[in-house]
Amino acid sequence: MAILGPNGQQMDPAAMNSEMMGTLPPDAFAGATAGDMTAMPPPAMDGMTAPMMGNMPPPAMGGMSPGHMEAMPPHAMQGMDADMMGAMPPDAMGGMSPGHMEAMPPGAMGGMDADMMGAMPPDAMGGMSPGHMEAMPPDAMGGMSQGHMEAMPPHAMQGMDADMMGAMPPDAMGGMSPGHMEAMPPGAMGGMDADMMGAMPPDAMGGMSPGHM
Repeated sequence: MAILGPNGQQMDPAAMNSEMMGTLPPDAFAGATAGDMTAMPPPAMDGMTAPMMGNMPPPAMGGMSPGHMEAMPPHAMQGMDADMMGAMPPDAMGGMSPGHMEAMPPGAMGGMDADMMGAMPPDAMGGMSPGHMEAMPPDAMGGMSQGHMEAMPPHAMQGMDADMMGAMPPDAMGGMSPGHMEAMPPGAMGGMDADMMGAMPPDAMGGMSPGHM
């Protein structure tokens, strides 16, 4: 299979640039492979659109790199789904930004794992919403760090549950603020343990409610 041009011709991925990408039809990547993506120069991703992304077979995402992700316009992430996310190499997440996160459909987070989370720049968490959090597999929280927590908007904690909390490394709690605590559903406290509590900044307790206790 291959990347197809506007007249159905096969395109050389290594010769692709963002201007050429702008001439491609929405289904140009429907037959793309991981090898095609690997061969494509990262700056070419500047021409990617959400329809192109949505038509791409999930295995093709296996050719993504941090450079490809960084160069991709955030709006193109609207075409992402959980299968595509799950097929992406963890290190590709190194190119994520808050804009990419914000534009991504929450359901796509269902393909996230701990290695991907760990590879993602902490500031990318600035685009998180409660829906993104709610859709994320609990095990993915194993990649959280203090920096990820600090960068996450407090309202995103509305999607947290006890299983997610229990999967999080204790030191990630060092990024908690009173706002995070206040926004977190009380039931999520069921996943808290003594090590997590010990790692949490004392002022985060300012967001505690009787329900959390």
